[in-house]
Amino acid sequence: MARRGNGTHQEMYGQCVRTPPIVLHPHLDRKVVCWGVASGASSVTGSTRPRSLTFAVMRELFPPTALLLLVLGSWLVSPSQVELVTRAALHGLCAQRPSHSFWFGPYQLPFDARMTGIYAGSLLTVTWLALRHSRGAAGPPRAGTLAVLAVGIVLLGVDGLNALAADLHLPTLYEPRNTLRYLTGAWTGLALGVLLWWVFQSTTWRPALRHPSPSFHLARDGLPLGLALAAFGWLVMTGPVNWYVPVALVLLIAAVVTLALFTWPVALLVTRRFERTDRWHELVVPGLFALAVAISVMTVTSLLRYALEAALDIPPLP
Repeated sequence: MARRGNGTHQEMYGQCVRTPPIVLHPHLDRKVVCWGVASGASSVTGSTRPRSLTFAVMRELFPPTALLLLVLGSWLVSPSQVELVTRAALHGLCAQRPSHSFWFGPYQLPFDARMTGIYAGSLLTVTWLALRHSRGAAGPPRAGTLAVLAVGIVLLGVDGLNALAADLHLPTLYEPRNTLRYLTGAWTGLALGVLLWWVFQSTTWRPALRHPSPSFHLARDGLPLGLALAAFGWLVMTGPVNWYVPVALVLLIAAVVTLALFTWPVALLVTRRFERTDRWHELVVPGLFALAVAISVMTVTSLLRYALEAALDIPPLP
């Protein structure tokens, strides 16, 4: 093997001829074709997609593919079975009051209206930011953006206190409605998703890969997310029976993903990947750890709640 010219390419058993630039990917800006004179074999170097490109393509295609498979597969499952499983799995995270929940015909969603908004908002926000933002965008949102997100949290608190006053038969500001529960929950879920994604970006990648660009832009990200959450809200409020299974499963996935992101810094520390990651495929092990913790938390809290209700003979809430 001999090195030739200014060292921009190598000559292996013969001559290497550079073809005109072919833009394949930001990481692949040219292709070098080499003919092996001694062996008579030909090889193309630089044309193989790097692993990072493969994972980038998978990251773009996975969400819509998974959603399509979820919807198609869910129509083959009995809604009553899904209702039983999802409500049992999420019982530790939500009181699941019938009067506070959305119904798809005879089937009740596993989260009440407020929790439906929170977890749906969190999942949708994290998914959107993972697909739309660069890997290294790890800066906090701007002050104005944080103020807008904080308003949603304040409104959720006001709506929750108003609903509590109604339950206690005290004077209220207005009549509690599931629509308001969902809207304030979705607003808070969006804020939660922004926080979780910022923590993910700040703790995952090597410092050299991060840059101070905000991880969330109100105009670029807030508007499409708001429209998507409004559309999802319309779906759960109208409650078409045929859509119960996919919606219930999406809420279950949202709970797992949200809890996993809460434990993400710990998962990185345990697997020794805290601020040491270069590529997405390196996150498989910490991801499995975080998912295991999330599922364990859901299981333990549900079992404890069922046991407590049985021991104290607590009747179901209306």
